[in-house]
Amino acid sequence: MSGTIAFNGTEVLLTEERWRHIVMRHPEFENKIAKVMDAVSNPDEVYLDPTGAIHALKRLIHEMSDYLVVIYRKEDREGYIRTAYYTSSRRKERRYKRFKRLKPS
Repeated sequence: MSGTIAFNGTEVLLTEERWRHIVMRHPEFENKIAKVMDAVSNPDEVYLDPTGAIHALKRLIHEMSDYLVVIYRKEDREGYIRTAYYTSSRRKERRYKRFKRLKPS
């Protein structure tokens, strides 16, 4: 299990089971666990979806996509990463226009 401190001070954990899920569905994440954890601790944008999950977005430069998205849910004092994926600027604009934007600090 890996962990990091999110932008809001919450400890966010990534279990082995969730990491296997991410890599199985998105093989391009193989050996990129540090990027996923960095997106949680140092996001460029953060959104709260209607179910209460937090979406941390990290802008990418010279990569296969425009953003890395990591979705995690806060439970009590800890958060747990559910999934991660890449998205384009265009898809980001469509998806997040209805979500509440939080301020990363």
